[in-house]
Amino acid sequence: MKTALKINWVLTLLLSISTGLFKILQQETDIELFATIGMNATATSLLGVVQLIGGLLLIPKKTRVKAAWLMIPTFILASVAVFANAMVVFGIVSLLFIAMAYGVVYMEKPNG
Repeated sequence: MKTALKINWVLTLLLSISTGLFKILQQETDIELFATIGMNATATSLLGVVQLIGGLLLIPKKTRVKAAWLMIPTFILASVAVFANAMVVFGIVSLLFIAMAYGVVYMEKPNG
């Protein structure tokens, strides 16, 4: 179980950083995706900054739980955007990102 939770942590870390970078770099698909829910390019980039910072804060054990809690609402917002674009399959997959962030919180619990 510990190995699975560590793998989940690494994947969540990489996911957080990569999704943040894509938004910061203003990838056209991300800009269009979030425009559907009323976010402009600047707001999407700011979301990317939050995700990048959250991803980096997942690295040190000291900030890992707070970072995971920071990432959860960003993943929820992204899931909303995906579903708003009628991307049902990817929307379902994006719900797993939220669960992965919760897995990081669980991993850091005493006796977790």
